This record gives sequence, C-alpha cells and structure tokens, in this order.
Amino acid sequence: MTHIEQVIQAFGKHGAEHLEAERRKSTADSLQAILSWGAVLPLSLCRLAHGMIGILDLDETSLLFGVAEAAKMPSWLVEFQGESSEVQGLRVVMAEMSPANAAVLRQLVPHTRPQTLGLKPTFGFGDRIGLATSGHVLAMDAAGERIIPIFAQQSIREMSRTARTAREVIDDATWGVFRAGWVRPFGADADHLKTTSDVEMTAQAGFVFFTIDPSEYVDQHVENYNQNKIEQRFQNLIDSSIEGAPDFINLYLDKTFKIEKEQETIRVTFDEIALKRAAIKYGRALDHTYQMAHHVAKVMGSKPFELELSVDETAQPTSILEHLFVALELKRHAIPIISIAPRFVGDFEKGIDYKGDVSLFEKSLIQHMAIAEQYGPYKIGVHSGSDKFSIYPSIGRICKGRFHVKTAGTSYLEALRVVCRKDKEFFRSIINFARSRFAKDRESYHLSAGLDRVPEAGKLKDNELERTYLDQDHGRQILHVTFGSVLTESTNGHYRFRERIRKILLQNQHLHEDVLRHHLGKHISLLLV
Repeated sequence: MTHIEQVIQAFGKHGAEHLEAERRKSTADSLQAILSWGAVLPLSLCRLAHGMIGILDLDETSLLFGVAEAAKMPSWLVEFQGESSEVQGLRVVMAEMSPANAAVLRQLVPHTRPQTLGLKPTFGFGDRIGLATSGHVLAMDAAGERIIPIFAQQSIREMSRTARTAREVIDDATWGVFRAGWVRPFGADADHLKTTSDVEMTAQAGFVFFTIDPSEYVDQHVENYNQNKIEQRFQNLIDSSIEGAPDFINLYLDKTFKIEKEQETIRVTFDEIALKRAAIKYGRALDHTYQMAHHVAKVMGSKPFELELSVDETAQPTSILEHLFVALELKRHAIPIISIAPRFVGDFEKGIDYKGDVSLFEKSLIQHMAIAEQYGPYKIGVHSGSDKFSIYPSIGRICKGRFHVKTAGTSYLEALRVVCRKDKEFFRSIINFARSRFAKDRESYHLSAGLDRVPEAGKLKDNELERTYLDQDHGRQILHVTFGSVLTESTNGHYRFRERIRKILLQNQHLHEDVLRHHLGKHISLLLV
C-alpha cells in the first residue's frame, strides 16, 4: 500500500474521531513521508469527514495541518486560516496555532471543548506558561476515568501577573488536549472571580466553571468583637439591605440542625452569639455571591455552567456552624453551587506539603463533607492543593469521590526543573531575580519561607541547585510566589526570562511532559489511595 493510499484509507466519513491506537504510527509515518518536513504527532491524528487533521512539530513551534483529497475537498478544510497547497493529489492546509484556528478546532472536534462535570471528582491543573497540558494529560494516566481533569484553570490574579488573557488560557488547553489525543471530558475553571467584569471576560473566552471569591466581603475580625459591636454590626447588615439578613433570626435562632456523619450525629445549634457572628462574618460575602451567581447565569444564558464558592482565603478556619450557615443560605436562595472550598484547619502554604495535624484535618473534613452531602449535595473544594501529599489519601477516602482539588504553581516549578536541568546558568539568573523580588511578591501570600533560610545561587554547586530550590520548601516557595515577576520582567518590550523559558520547554518537550507526568501523577495517585 502506498503512503497516499494509507492516508486516504484513514480518512473519516462522518464526525470527529481520533485515530485508533493501532493505526496511528503507520498513518503518521505515511503523512511524514508525504509532507516531508517536521514531525507528525501520532496522538493528535483525528479523522474528519473525508479528511484528517493533526499536529506537526517543527524545531521551536508547531502547526496544525489538515489534509483531504484535492478532488473531494470538504468544506471544513477551508475554515482554517493557513497556507494551502496540493501534494500528490492531496489538499494540505498548514495553519498556525492562532486564536481563530483554535476556535475552529473546538467547533469541529467536540472533545477539545471544556464541559461541565457535575459532582464527579475533579482535579485542577494550573498552567502559567501555556505549555503544560500535554504533560497534564500524561499525569492523568494514573486516574483512568476515576478523576476528571480541569486542564484550563487560571485565576484573575494569575492572568494579571503572567500577562495572559482568558482566551489564551482556553486556547492553550485546547491545543494541549488535541496534541495529546485526549478524548474524554475536561473542564475549564475561571478561578477566584471577584467582579462581574471578571465573569464576562472569562465566559466570553469559553470557561464553564466559575469560582466566586467573595473574600473581600468576609469580616475576618468578628471573633474579636464584644457584645455591643456584634449587635451593632448585625443591625448594620439589616439596615444595609443585605439580602436575607432580616430573616436570619426567625430562620435560625436557637434552631438545632442534625448532621449525620458515618455512625455519629452532630447537632449544631445557632445560639444568638454564634448566629450573629456567622451572619456578620459571611452575610455581605453571601450577598455578593448571589449577585455574582445571577450575573453568571445571565451571561451564560442557555449554555451549561457550574459555580464554586471559595471562602478558603481567610485567616481563621471555617467552623462547622459557619459552613452550615453558608450552605443553608445558598440553598434558601437557590444558588446551584457545585463545590464549596472552606478554609480548613492547618496551613495550606503554596507549593509545599500540608502543615498541621493530619488527624485534626481528617476530623474537620469529615464534618465539612457531611454538610456538603446533607445540605447540597456539592463537592468539597481543596484549594492551594499543590504538593499536599500527606492529606491526599484522606481527601480521597473521606470525600468518597466528591472533591475538587486545585493546583497551579507546582506545574510552574516543574517547568523550572526542566530549565535547571538544561541551562543551569540561566536557572541561577532566575533564582537571583526571584530573590530580589521575594520580599514584595510574598505580601499577598501566607508563607513561612525566608531568604535567610536558603543559600544564594552563587553559593551552590550545579548539582545542588535543583535539590535546594525545587525539592526543599523554602527554595520552592521563593520561586513559587515570584512567578509573575519572572514571567513579565521586560526591557523595551523584550521579556528577560519568559521567552527563553518557553524556548527551553519547547526544545525539551518530552522532558517537560515526563517531569509533569511524574510530579502531578503522584498527586493523582495519592488521591486514589
């Protein structure tokens, strides 16, 4: 069989369908011989009616290609913006990975579009550089279909600090899943949304999961208020027309709610002080949540979407009574929350393992999960989930498949691991710059790292760099929280680090995928223990 016959035989007849495993390599080899340049990626090959599309890797870039018989050129082929030519009776289009072509790809190949995922267990992969999705796909090998990935996940803060747009985040995930041949559902999480304009921007880009962050409206000082101030603040809620506030007393005062957990029943009673403290702490935050939720529904229209409420970025842990109050109010106002992320006991610092008593975390998680099941149902969100290895088995066991874990910075650190292994002097320059920015950049994070706890790069041997700055807590956090400064530092419009980091990752695609598979795969595996 000739190369041309091999390729034509693999063409599709109807809708989009990735090529079956046993035909990928031979078809890729035939396409390689016909196209005669670049490297055809077998996993990307996807049949369309009377043709095929796939990814062609060049030295430091990639192209989308479409191919069909010249005499039977299908209409979908001309939708891609690119250079068209005829090769041995085939019409070939070479197209850049542009926003316009990503939009066409999502229309033609449904499994490159994010979906709503319901109550299934989900794991969020953050990608701050835009080249990690294919490695994240490989990390999912450990899960099979037991955990559903959210490949496009970025907060407004992260987008601002990395100078990326919401559309870029969606497009990078689109190309990544197509490149890796991912055909199962995946999600897209617009994380930590605080304003209606945040909602509009991310909805327009294609996000379907919206995490509402009302933390600016949470009163984090309520525990310090005396009786007079509690009465004053509670009355202010009512006078300020906070939605639902006039009903709090009639609905909850001295009422006892039963929470069934395993073999035990917990009784939570809203005495006057406890009720008013919970209302003061979360009343305005809930009011803001209702407004945001209604705006999401308005913007999305008939399109499916999901909502998460994040109250994890507070100084004090969310008590069981506070969680119950929030859950009851969300239910009363018919807000369709799919996940709530409470502030757990212990410390969830960025980029390192959980700091705290695991047994206390488990006890708290059991209670939070019981509320989620009884007054939802919804999933429990675990944010700042990067590298929290010691509690992953607890999350998997206690939540019984109803969890949503988020990671972000750990994938950035693994990208720097590739940089370290391939260009140590460049990695040293990143460390030096990160150290110079650490005092400023750490201000918005809860951290225990300090510059005095980690040697300067110049004092370390080459074989000590990776261990010190990527395997030990203080070094990891210094690099973790300075990601925005590193990725956006520029002079006269030229990025000092960003493009060189991308170049190293593109030149070492397989290594990048391998370190992500290993590190994020460990996260996934422990959740399944």
